[in-house]
Amino acid sequence: MKGLKLVFQDLGAIWKHKHGRIALIFLTLVPLIYAGFFLAGYWDPYGQLDKLPVAVVNLDEGAAIDDESLHIGDDFVDELKKSNELNFQFVSDYTAQKGLKAGDYYMVIKIPKDFSKNIATVMDKTPKPAKLFYEVNPGKNYVASQISTTAVEKMKAKLNANITKFYSETILTKFHDVSTGFTEAGNGAQKLYSGTVDAQNGSGQLTDGIQRLDEGAQKLQTGSTELSAGQKSLSTGVNALTAGSNSLYTGLQQLTEGERSLQSGMNQVSQGVTNWSAGNAKLAQGQEQAATTAKNLEEQLTQYVKEHPEAEQDQKLQQILALSQALSAAQTNLKAGQEQTDAAAKEIAAGQTSLQTGMETFGEKIAQATEGAKQLHEGTTEFAGGFTKWMTGYAALNTGITTLADGISQESNGLTDLQNGLSSLAAGSNKLAANLNEAAEKTSTLQSNDSTTTMFAQPIKLVASDLSDVPNYGTGIAPYFLSLALFVGGIMAANILPLGRRELLKVTGTVHFINKLGLVYVVGLIQTIIVDLIVLFGFKLAVASVPLFILSSMVISLTFMTFILMLIILFGNLGKLLAVTLLVFQLATCGGTFPGELGNPVLAKIGGVLPMAHSLKSFQEVISLGGWSNLVTQGGILLIYLLLAFSIGWITSHIQHKESSAAETAE
Repeated sequence: MKGLKLVFQDLGAIWKHKHGRIALIFLTLVPLIYAGFFLAGYWDPYGQLDKLPVAVVNLDEGAAIDDESLHIGDDFVDELKKSNELNFQFVSDYTAQKGLKAGDYYMVIKIPKDFSKNIATVMDKTPKPAKLFYEVNPGKNYVASQISTTAVEKMKAKLNANITKFYSETILTKFHDVSTGFTEAGNGAQKLYSGTVDAQNGSGQLTDGIQRLDEGAQKLQTGSTELSAGQKSLSTGVNALTAGSNSLYTGLQQLTEGERSLQSGMNQVSQGVTNWSAGNAKLAQGQEQAATTAKNLEEQLTQYVKEHPEAEQDQKLQQILALSQALSAAQTNLKAGQEQTDAAAKEIAAGQTSLQTGMETFGEKIAQATEGAKQLHEGTTEFAGGFTKWMTGYAALNTGITTLADGISQESNGLTDLQNGLSSLAAGSNKLAANLNEAAEKTSTLQSNDSTTTMFAQPIKLVASDLSDVPNYGTGIAPYFLSLALFVGGIMAANILPLGRRELLKVTGTVHFINKLGLVYVVGLIQTIIVDLIVLFGFKLAVASVPLFILSSMVISLTFMTFILMLIILFGNLGKLLAVTLLVFQLATCGGTFPGELGNPVLAKIGGVLPMAHSLKSFQEVISLGGWSNLVTQGGILLIYLLLAFSIGWITSHIQHKESSAAETAE
């Protein structure tokens, strides 16, 4: 009881002094300061990633695949604009590099200009993988660079899924084209089968035709022999025809010359007839005038006789009158003869004209006949030359006929092979059509909808299940920071509280130990209650059980206080240094930040048996895991540490005070 009384005396003595009160209040708030500031600073850093600035530079120039425009870079940027994973800022390459060096950006993501172009090479002989460049500056903030890198990996996975989906759509579209091709090929194979069957049926007719052709070739060969004999007679006739056409052409040339002389004489005759006809016309005109004059004379004489009857007795006048009458009658007869002559002249002129026309026609016909004879001569000569060539060609024809006959015989022999081949072709084309139709049916069942392409892009879907609920980073790191805070609280208590031996007040080692232990326990309990209340109601830390959380915190705090007090009792001021060293060692090896398996295996095994490792597990169980059996186990281990430290400290204190009392008695 005396030890507990001394606890309150020490606390009262501290409280009496202003600086003591400040130190005591600060001491009770040390764990809160550590845990509070750490938890406040890192309570939910991953929930604030949308404030982490990241520069995005899009240099992609796009590409085309199967006449379809491809702009993966732009699509990726659109996805990033919709995302709130990071604070993406879309800037130029220069601005991004400048900002990364200055610390304005924690990462730069660069989409190169050939990004889409390389993606479009998927169907090429040597496809090129697309590259997405990112650059971080870990020297500025290593954790931020790691977070950014992790985010890029997620973006890469999502981008790969989108690209794979695009590839799948392209491939499935090709499969549908293949299915259509299979269908068309199947139809073609079916037509091939039908055509082969028809060809097979027609091959029999072909056989008959070949036989007839063979018979005809034999007859042709026989006729060719007969024709060869007749061509000799034809050759003789051609020679005679050539000589006769030459003689005809020569005679017609002579006849043409005679026709020209006759034409000249006819022209002279025609001119004479024309002149005679003209003179005859003038003669007829003169006779007409003479007849008129004679008639007028007769009428005048007759009128004169009527007017002078006495003239009837005049013999001479009567002779003149008779003469005029005779002249008039002669003139009438002459006129009639002239008219006959004129008519004959006209007939002669008409005959001459007809004769002239006939001669002209005769001349033209003679010219045509001569030209025809010339053409006949030339044609006969050309025919003779052509006949010579024909004889040469006929010799080749005769040889060809013989070859044809031989070839037809060989064709007849090969027709059997053709019929066998057609049978095999019919069977094969029928099977091919069936297989192609089956392939078309199977490929047509391939779906190319969004769910199918998504299945190609993401064939595995992760199904996450949490054994425990940790809503944020602060909840996950709270066991580590609370352990740290309570241990630091113990170290600060060891440096502020009067834990040294009492020189003036004679007490036993047990009383001294109970006094100092009670003093640190009171401070430790106050520290624990304050930090627990702030964490529970200030930070809204969700725990599995509030009472067990507070109880576990107290056990941990008392264990740390007892352990630190033991070190001070054992080593004095050096114990304080050892306590700090032990704190640092436990922080590095307890597994509060990184799993112990990731660190030095020897140090991890040592750290795994120290008090903070078990305090960490206790807080984990009571905050997130809810494993009560393990909580009891960890609490039991801590109580064992507490009892060991208590026993060692009490025994050491008892021994130290006993030795001190013995020394004083000896003096």
